[in-house]
Amino acid sequence: MSVNVRPSKRVTEEPKKEEVKLSENATKLLESISKVDTAEKLFSLEDRIAMEMTHDQIFREFKEDYQFINKVLEEYLEGKKIDTSSIAKIARLRRNTRLCHYATAQMRKEVAERMEIVDAKLLQLQNVTSEVQHIQKEIDRCLDFSAGDEGLELIPVEQFYSEAPTSLSRADETMGNEHEQYLVRLKYEDDQRRDLLSTLNELEGRRNVLQSDIRGKEVRLQGLKPKLEDLAKVAEPVFDIVGAKFKDLTIDGEQQKLSLTLPAPLAVAHIHANAYKEIHDDKLFDVRIVGNNETTKQSKDDAETKRRRKDDETTQEKINELASKIMDVHPMSLEFNIECSNDLKITLSIQYLTELKVLTAKWNVHADSKIKKSVLFSDESLMSDLFDDDSGDKCPNKVGDLKIEHLKLNFNSSLNKTGKPYKFIQELCGSEGETDGIAHCEDETFIASIPSSLSERIAKSGSADRFPYKIEAVDGNNKKITAYISVPSDYPRHAALFGIDASQDSSSETVKEIEERLNNEAFYVDNVNSIREQLNLLLKHIDLS
Repeated sequence: MSVNVRPSKRVTEEPKKEEVKLSENATKLLESISKVDTAEKLFSLEDRIAMEMTHDQIFREFKEDYQFINKVLEEYLEGKKIDTSSIAKIARLRRNTRLCHYATAQMRKEVAERMEIVDAKLLQLQNVTSEVQHIQKEIDRCLDFSAGDEGLELIPVEQFYSEAPTSLSRADETMGNEHEQYLVRLKYEDDQRRDLLSTLNELEGRRNVLQSDIRGKEVRLQGLKPKLEDLAKVAEPVFDIVGAKFKDLTIDGEQQKLSLTLPAPLAVAHIHANAYKEIHDDKLFDVRIVGNNETTKQSKDDAETKRRRKDDETTQEKINELASKIMDVHPMSLEFNIECSNDLKITLSIQYLTELKVLTAKWNVHADSKIKKSVLFSDESLMSDLFDDDSGDKCPNKVGDLKIEHLKLNFNSSLNKTGKPYKFIQELCGSEGETDGIAHCEDETFIASIPSSLSERIAKSGSADRFPYKIEAVDGNNKKITAYISVPSDYPRHAALFGIDASQDSSSETVKEIEERLNNEAFYVDNVNSIREQLNLLLKHIDLS
C-alpha cells in the first residue's frame, strides 16, 4: 500500500520580541509630539526636549542606560544572548549625550547673554556709584560751607527783642522759628555794624581834621623855637643885672610822669618851684613829688562805693562821715628840702585837702640842725603870722570855714596830719581860696582906673552864656546874605548857632535847609574847627542854591 505522504512544512516558532516598556513621562511626551515628517521638525523637537529636560534628568537616564549596557556586556561576555532592547538603550544613551551637549551649549549661550546683561548692569552700577559719591561730596561741601558767621558774637536773644525795631524782629513770626530768628539777628547785627562804620568814618574825618590842625600848630611851635632862643639871648643881660643864673634842669622821668597827675594847685606850685630852681640854680633848694596816682584811683573807687551806700545811712551817720572826710588829704603832695644858714635844714610839705579845696603846709626842722632849738623854731609856730593876719588857724575858703565851724573842728586838732592852710601858700599855688588879708595896691589902683563903660561891658560879657556875631557877604551877582552867629560859652562842647537873613527873592525852603544843616550838632559837637567848617559850608551856598 502506498501511502501518499505529503511533505509537510516545517514549522518553527519564532521567538516573540520583548516589548519595550516606556515610562509614564516618555509616554506623555510621545503622545504630545505631533507627527515628525521633516528634519526641521525633528531638530525643533530635540531643541525643545533639550531645553525642557534638566541636566539632572539627563544624568539619571544616562546613568540608568549606562548601568543597563554595562550589565548586558557582562552577560554577553558570559555567553548569554543579547536582546534588541540593548540597541534602544544605546540609542537613548547617544541621544541623551547629544541632548546634554546641546543643553550645555544653550546654557552657555544663555549664561553669556546673562553675563553681558550683568556686565552692563555692573557698569551702570559703577556709574551710579560714582555719581552718588560725587553728589555726596557736593553735599558734604555744602554742609561744610562756612558763611563766616560762626565767630560772630551776637547779642542775647532777650536783648535783641528789646532793642531791635519790631519791623525787623517780627517776634510773632521768629520766636518759634530758630532759623528765621537767627537771620533777623544777623540782619540787626549787620545794620548796627554799618551804623558804627559810618560813625567811625565820621570820627576818622574829624580826627584827620584835628591832626591837620595839630600839625599846623606844631609847625608854628617849631617856628617859635628860634624866636624864643633869640628872646633868651636878649634876656641874658637882664639876668646878669638881677644876678640870676639860668640853668636847664633835668627832671627825673618818674617825677615828670607824676607831675602830670598832680591836682591843679599842686601842679602850679611844682611849676613855680622848678622855675625858681632853673633860674637861680639854688643847690640848697630841692623839690620832689610824694605819693602816686594809684592811690588816687583807689580813693575814687572807695568814694564811689561809699556814695552808693548813702541812701541807707541816717542823718547822724552822714554828719559823722562828713566830719571824717572834711580833712581828707590828697594822696599826692610836694616836699621841699631847704637848707639855710647856720646849718638849719627845713622840710616843707604842701598838701591839698580835697573837700575844703585848700592847700596846707607842714614844717619840720631836721634833727641834725646845729641851731639851738627854741619856741621860734618849733614846727607848730615856725611860719605862723609870717604875713599879717595869716596864722593858719582859719580856712581861707569861706565855704570850708563854715563847714569846719559847723562840725566844730579846727586845724590844730589835726596839725600833724594836715598842717595849716596859710594864705600865702594859697597865693603861691594859685588856689581859689579867699585871701582877703593880703591885698596889692597895684591891683586895686588898676581896677579903680577901669572906665565904667568898660566895666559894664565886662560884667555883661561875664554873665552871658552866648556871644553874638554878625557877618555880611555879597557874591558876584550882588546877592547879599547876612548870617547871625551865636557862639556858646562852652564852645566847642556845643556848636555855634547860625541864623540866615536873605533877600526876598530867595527860596525860604532852601534857606531853612541850609540853616538846619549848619545847626546840626551831630556834625560839629566837640570839634574845635566847627565854626570854620560851618562858615565854609555857608560860603559854598552863598547863592542859596
